Amino acid sequence: MQEVWEEIGSDRERGARRLVAEYGNRLFAAALLLCRNETDAEDLVFRTFERAVERIGQYKPTGEFYGWLYVIMLNFWRMDVRRMQPDVVCAGSTVDLPEVPDPSLSDSLAGVDAEAIRAAVRRLSPMLAEVVVLRFFEGRSMEEMAEMLDVPEGTVKSRLYNAKAALGKLLKEMGL
Repeated sequence: MQEVWEEIGSDRERGARRLVAEYGNRLFAAALLLCRNETDAEDLVFRTFERAVERIGQYKPTGEFYGWLYVIMLNFWRMDVRRMQPDVVCAGSTVDLPEVPDPSLSDSLAGVDAEAIRAAVRRLSPMLAEVVVLRFFEGRSMEEMAEMLDVPEGTVKSRLYNAKAALGKLLKEMGL
């Protein structure tokens, strides 16, 4: 079977449809955690797919394709965050977000409902939310996160530490 990026190169329209079918839900779930509302998340994913199709020739098959897409999305999101202050946090969503792959997010969060964790992530600052999404919703290693975020691994560890502390505080404020 032809890889998605090869299919986009040979038949742009068919390849784009396959790209959306294979990666749309996963990217949208991550975008929703970052953007905090469905409309912005949909726009972010659309722009990501549009850029990916435009620049498919820049993808190097030595890397993970989803990671390449995610970095495109993350860069768009960062540009958006720089342009404006985050909107009011959405209280909930009708879209199913991914389960947290690591239920032991930390000892203090063990046993906390996954939906409560997702709601708290939506209230984090953008910088902290991105490391939480990458680590606990995407299952990325520290090394992968550092590469994707283009920061030293120590910075990722520090942000993750601060994010866990902030999540614990938010969940406590939520009565959990």
